[in-house]
Amino acid sequence: MLRWARAWGLPRRGLRPCSPSFSTGPVAPSSSGRGGAEPRSVPLSYKLLDGEVARPALVFLHGLFGCKTNFNSIAKALAQQTGRRVLTVDARNHGDSPHSPDVSYEAMSQDLQDLLPQLDLVPCVLIGHSMGGKTAMLLALQRSQPPP
Repeated sequence: MLRWARAWGLPRRGLRPCSPSFSTGPVAPSSSGRGGAEPRSVPLSYKLLDGEVARPALVFLHGLFGCKTNFNSIAKALAQQTGRRVLTVDARNHGDSPHSPDVSYEAMSQDLQDLLPQLDLVPCVLIGHSMGGKTAMLLALQRSQPPP
């Protein structure tokens, strides 16, 4: 540890634990830094595999260093085996989707909230990995509806 600490210019005592005061501060309503303003959505790149319209579609959201093609084989297999529509999406700043300075989860959730109704995919099943999982959880929390 000492050799590593010297190489990186860290104090010889090592890293100090974070102050417990971090949990007592106010929580910002949005991580986008826009003071709670609605994030502006971007038109996402996607691939939609056809299936039964009566059943909820499966929507795959990739991780931080991924893109929609990460799910090609599983999406194709699920579309064939389940008969459902399957959507794979490039998040903003990933793959073929446009780039934007706002990379917050709120903005990524807003992108999906605009795209899914356009494709008539509401309700749907969200399946996300890593960053895509966090986006899916936020979207579910923002748009949750009680069961019928």
